[in-house]
This record gives sequence, structure tokens and C-alpha cells, in this order.
Amino acid sequence: MTSAFSRLSTKFSFPAEPLFPLAIIALVTLGTAAAIKGVQRWENDGKPRRWNVDRWDRRMMERDSRMTGNVNRQQAEVEAPVQFTRNSAWELEPRLI
Repeated sequence: MTSAFSRLSTKFSFPAEPLFPLAIIALVTLGTAAAIKGVQRWENDGKPRRWNVDRWDRRMMERDSRMTGNVNRQQAEVEAPVQFTRNSAWELEPRLI
């Protein structure tokens, strides 16, 4: 009877051995995700990553790149800089005439 009583009074021991490796895996995964997000924001001058980019957005990104040297920066001046006349995308296309 003592053995039955001791079996009933023992507490369920939670297996804590897998918790430490799972915590390491979770921390590495979260750290990697945070690093990727940080690099993407650093590349985009602190803005979130672009998504759902269509043809118009790509053309505007190319224009911004030719005007400012970076696809994420824009210029609000009325006239384009002098370098913009020599840096046209039309020069890359073959002549029709």
C-alpha cells in the first residue's frame, strides 16, 4: 500500500530538456528575421521594402535612379539636373530612322 500511495503523491515532472534547444532555435530564427528586415530598411533609406511593383513603379524607380543615383530618393525640383540630359533611357534603344 505504501507503493500505491507514493505513486499517487508523486508530482508529474515536466520534461524541461527540450525547452533550452527550442529557445535557442526560436532566438536564432527571430534574430535572422530581424536582421533581414533591418538590411531591407537600410537599403531603402529607412522605408519598408517595396511590394507589388508594377511597370509604372519600375519606370519611376528608373527615373529616380537616373536623377538622384538611388531608386529610393526623389527630387522635387522643377527642372531636371544637367546630367539628366546625357543620362536618358532613350539612348539605349536602337534608332528607327
